Amino acid sequence: MFNSAYRIATVWGIPIRLHISLLLMVFILILQFGFWNGILIEIGLALSIVLHELGHSLVAIRKGCRVREITLVCIGGAAQMERIPTRPLDEFLMALAGPFVSLVLGVLFLFAGGRLALPPVPRADPLNIVQLLGAINLGLLIFNLLPSFPMDGGRVLRAALTPRMGRLRATFIAARLGKIMAVLFGLWGFFHHNWILIFIAFFIFTAAGNEYRMVQMQEAAKRHGFGAWSPFGPPEPPASGDDDEVTVGPPPYGQRDSRTRVHPEDRTRFRGWF
Repeated sequence: MFNSAYRIATVWGIPIRLHISLLLMVFILILQFGFWNGILIEIGLALSIVLHELGHSLVAIRKGCRVREITLVCIGGAAQMERIPTRPLDEFLMALAGPFVSLVLGVLFLFAGGRLALPPVPRADPLNIVQLLGAINLGLLIFNLLPSFPMDGGRVLRAALTPRMGRLRATFIAARLGKIMAVLFGLWGFFHHNWILIFIAFFIFTAAGNEYRMVQMQEAAKRHGFGAWSPFGPPEPPASGDDDEVTVGPPPYGQRDSRTRVHPEDRTRFRGWF
């Protein structure tokens, strides 16, 4: 998905890549805090986002899901997985793993920064650079826990709603909340001339819609092959395990193979926003 990304490390067999768009955030931080402060903040922020994504990845691996790579982009981090757990409890645990890492980092940075004799960062007074990284991590925590897609809070909400109303309807509600929040962010950015916030709002709106369409296709494959699907049908019975692939009925155009296998959970996840 990210053609202009370069591998910088491998952790637990997961390639860590930097996307060229990250230079945009470096430039913004330099304008905001000065050259050296901007560089140091970007390095600390990048490491924080990698650890956030590794938190998700560790739980995903323990649930039998393969993580292909983690990519840092200008608006956060992206963990590309072959699939994610579909059982509500497993998805709940995986979604909370990243924000938990951000919470720990935020508390540690604030605690350590308060005991270091460092000068305050310009335009962030009275915080020094370590405390500022702590505040940024706590900001990531709060933002990621918003109960809407594509943030982690949206996955927590879906995991809570799925047992009562089914995965598709739960996704619809979380995605709709994501679009509403994106519109509010966009309006706020427009009236306050914050073009970065407008860009993030556009991305949230698009990602929320993509999430719902992906689940629509998964449910269509499970219930009716590639034909019509019922968007708000009765909840499915609890799955006995995570399905790696779904078998659907005869393919079109008279192909010889009577069984076609598709991987419904192949997707890229965006987490670690700022």
